[in-house]
Amino acid sequence: MLSPIFPPKPDIIQQFLADVKGIYTADSFYRTFSAVDNYGHTRFNTSNFMKFVTRPRIPKIIMPTVSNTQLSVLAWRLEIASPRDRAIITLFIDCAIRSGEASNLKFDDIKEDTIIVHGKTGYRFVPISKFTRELLLALPRHEDGFVFHGTARYRDSRLLKTGFYKVVKRYLELAGYEGRQFGPQVLRRSFGRWWLLAGGDMKSLSLIFGHSSVATTDKYYTPLAIQDIANIHHKHTPGRVFEQIK
Repeated sequence: MLSPIFPPKPDIIQQFLADVKGIYTADSFYRTFSAVDNYGHTRFNTSNFMKFVTRPRIPKIIMPTVSNTQLSVLAWRLEIASPRDRAIITLFIDCAIRSGEASNLKFDDIKEDTIIVHGKTGYRFVPISKFTRELLLALPRHEDGFVFHGTARYRDSRLLKTGFYKVVKRYLELAGYEGRQFGPQVLRRSFGRWWLLAGGDMKSLSLIFGHSSVATTDKYYTPLAIQDIANIHHKHTPGRVFEQIK
């Protein structure tokens, strides 16, 4: 136990976080303590002890995304993929939903131009391309109504997060992706980058992602486009005039 009393003193929490090895582990503890703090304050009217605790600073890291070349290879690989796998990869690339949201997707959620996505912030409508919609509707229907199921002896069981991760990882590896992370989140991040580079606005991207605020979207996805912005800068900057000076 961190403290024999509740709520604990902020300096006890602060010292504990300082002694934890690993920035991300310390931040995970911080978020857990904050959740307990909020519950205690709401349920038992205890004082908000975490408001006096400084959150561990996490250095900004630009996570890798799928390149245009890898996307082309991925599309080529999908031509010989099973209908289920093809629908899964296409859905993540086209709609940028989370694996848990894909697991909850039912045929009744597929509308003409949108799908109803049930996520951690409730439900929302996400636009869907005609091509993706046709792939989803062509899949076998089961009594439970869910779109995605396992294979072989698990063909009657709804596909869960781990199943989506394995499928996406396999095709990312075939496409030559060499990032540290695999799974649907990579395609979700890539969607954000492609969206912004194509001229899409931040507000619409935030609504598609299901973020609670545009600030969240801006914080995590604007940095992904920095290299592409640098390439545009190199092409259009007036500083290019100095290249002609010998």
